[in-house]
This record gives sequence, C-alpha cells and structure tokens, in this order.
Amino acid sequence: MMALNTHLFLLLAALAGCFISADPPAVEVDQELAPPSELALMMRQMAAHADSVKAALSRGDGLPSYPKEFKGLLKAEPTPGMHIDPITFPTFAKDYQLKLDELYKVQPAKRQQAYNALVQSCANCHGSHCPGPLMRIKKMYMASEE
Repeated sequence: MMALNTHLFLLLAALAGCFISADPPAVEVDQELAPPSELALMMRQMAAHADSVKAALSRGDGLPSYPKEFKGLLKAEPTPGMHIDPITFPTFAKDYQLKLDELYKVQPAKRQQAYNALVQSCANCHGSHCPGPLMRIKKMYMASEE
C-alpha cells in the first residue's frame, strides 16, 4: 500500500511539473479604460461627502458645506451601456436630494438620524440600480445612539 501511495505521489508530482512553468507566457492585453462617466464621478463625490458628514458628526462638529453640485444628479450622464431606468432612477435621485436637504435643515440633535436616512436613500437606489457599491454604502451608516 505504501509503495502504491509513493508511486501515485510521484506520478502526480510529475504531472504537476508539466503544467508549471518558470516563465509564464507573455500575454498582451490591450485594455483601455474609459474615463468615468459624469454620474460615476458625482457618485464618488457623494460618497466622499457622506464620509465627511459621518466624520464631522462623530466628532460633534458642524456639517461640511452643502454640496450644490448634487442638484445635477438627475441630469448627470451615466456610464455608456449602463441601464438607468427612466422611472425609478429619478424617484431615487429626488429622494436622495430631499434627504440631503433634510440633513442640512434638521436640528443638530437629529442629524445622525437624518444622515442615516440619506445613506438609506443610497442603498435603496443601489438595490435596484448598480448593486456593486452596496457593501461600501452599508459601511457608511452611523451606529444608533441609545
């Protein structure tokens, strides 16, 4: 039995050696990355803004400046080939804008709740459109103060 195991091991090792090369073949990849779309860039700014708000609230500071450029969310051009539903996306985008306005209008004691509602509006949209950022969005929530 031991001799059989030894022979089997040597056979497998020899076979594996046939497939392992010291110098892997050069593979030429012609890959051009398209620049990010207007909508993708805006969403990166939205994420950075959310991170700034979360940090400010965690420190007990005031909010960063209101991001007026987010008013263009409904008109921002999406990534070519990305399907943006013409009915649901505007609804989600308007909800985000309303939640953003509420964040800047509420009393300081209610800002954390308003911030989490803003983050939830991002999660709601990305649950229907482009779910890739959902893991990042989930990390944006602030823990409830109890």
